[in-house]
Amino acid sequence: MPSRMSVRELKILDWIYDNMRCKAFDKIMPFLSKTGNFGIVWFAAAATFYFANINQEAALGILIALGCSLLFVNLILKNVTKRPRPYEARGEIRDIIIREPKDFSFPSGHTFSSFAAATTIAHFSPKIGVAALLYAAGIAFSRLYLYVHYISDVLTSAILGVSTGLLVSYLFTHGFIVF
Repeated sequence: MPSRMSVRELKILDWIYDNMRCKAFDKIMPFLSKTGNFGIVWFAAAATFYFANINQEAALGILIALGCSLLFVNLILKNVTKRPRPYEARGEIRDIIIREPKDFSFPSGHTFSSFAAATTIAHFSPKIGVAALLYAAGIAFSRLYLYVHYISDVLTSAILGVSTGLLVSYLFTHGFIVF
């Protein structure tokens, strides 16, 4: 039985589903979501920063932020909260256009890792960071569009991800992490 908050959030997800679904988004959103799988796009960013000699500290910072995400989200928080996914809580079947995730809904690993990495990028390279943060927001929205996360999953994960990115950046800035 979904909580009152979950029921309200399902109404918002239903609105997105009923009013924003289109052929273009049905192609774009799974792609965005897939690039967030296992932090693929962010590992690629770290590799680019490192091997193109853009900023090797940024590369290490991205990897640390992703490691924090893995630890906090996938190993701890999801297993503590055990929140079912929206498509599982929904009484009637919704057309899920990606493979149904088998882990828990809260928090959103895609969103957390994306904002942690993007915030770290923004610290080291503000111009690239703007694009990274927009991309992170796209990944976060894709998780709502695809009906696999509640809004509270995504918003909380964005806040935690930004906080993690800021913490990693702080540790570099103040010499706690030396490259």
